[in-house]
Amino acid sequence: MNSKLFSNNPIYLLTLSIIITSILIVLLFGIIKIEKNIEKRMFKIATEDIISISENITDSIKSILKDSDDYISIIQKNTEIQNKIESKIKILKTENIKYTYLLYKDKKSIFRFLVDTEESESKAFLNQKFDVDNPNWLKIYETKRATLIKHTILQELSITYIIPIIKDNEVKLLFAIDFSVNKISEINKIINLMEKGLLAIIIISFIFIFILVIQVSKYRKIKKSAFIDTLTNVYNKNYLHEMKDNIDLNSYVLAVLDIDFFKNINDSYGHDAGDMILKQLASIIKMNIRDNEDIVIRFGGEEFILLIKKDENKKHNVSLNVINRIFSNIQKNDFYITSDEAIRVTVSIGINVTPHENKTFDKAFKSADAALYIAKESGRNNIKIS
Repeated sequence: MNSKLFSNNPIYLLTLSIIITSILIVLLFGIIKIEKNIEKRMFKIATEDIISISENITDSIKSILKDSDDYISIIQKNTEIQNKIESKIKILKTENIKYTYLLYKDKKSIFRFLVDTEESESKAFLNQKFDVDNPNWLKIYETKRATLIKHTILQELSITYIIPIIKDNEVKLLFAIDFSVNKISEINKIINLMEKGLLAIIIISFIFIFILVIQVSKYRKIKKSAFIDTLTNVYNKNYLHEMKDNIDLNSYVLAVLDIDFFKNINDSYGHDAGDMILKQLASIIKMNIRDNEDIVIRFGGEEFILLIKKDENKKHNVSLNVINRIFSNIQKNDFYITSDEAIRVTVSIGINVTPHENKTFDKAFKSADAALYIAKESGRNNIKIS
């Protein structure tokens, strides 16, 4: 049977929900990208001036140290030089520039203070150990280039700018500046609110889609069961009523099959025997049609509608072969009315090979039904084509 002809409105709703959720996800990623771009721009603006000033301070430190062969030793031993360097780098301190300090790396690769501009209570003493938590500190000794290390905090960008002081192509000292840049609070609030709002909507959408998938599955099962004839397990009149306007008549040959003298069978052997024959007949039809292409509908008590798919070129020869095969197999089979008693059953078939010319299904059916009437009038147990 052709399950593709089922059209369920909940599926359209599910599709729409998935599309809307996908758009919301794209919007969320777009907002995140905008936030990152704002951060990047703020980062650039905030660091340009500090980098320029820091390079000048570095030149001043080198000038103070002059041509000393050992930068570290001269600072360690000369308090005057320590004070001069401290006064130079201290002028950088502002509300946003929190710390400025001068470091060196000892033979054990431990970083230690030479100069610190902090106030006396928290000021690092000479040669005090300085713990680093980023490998970029060590990489400076290889690259010999200044490095920016960014730490993202909720309401600000925290940055460490490290400048190597080089002598004889070797990094001797590190001048470091810790500063921060406040994020634009209003923009940040709006972006965070949008992100949270979209995320909440997306989560709700996923829950809705999950529930909708379950409901659609149940709906399809219930609706499909309403379309199936419980006795013969083929489609029923409900299916035909629902789907007839969606059937592409140009793709099918329409046939009407009727069991000959079925009333006599019911009268002679009882309705239970009649039901058994209907089941067996439907089984023969289903065994001789093509799954997912041909459609079988129980239209009346003993009457069946067959929609047999044409070939790719819309020719009806293949369809007629299928109908003839069904007719032939019905003639060959014994039909059991009890577990050990069988009778012969014949059918009459009326065929409309060009149902599309009738424009509507109802008109196409009338044409096939007229052919069925001629088949019965001609002695039954035969096929007529309109």
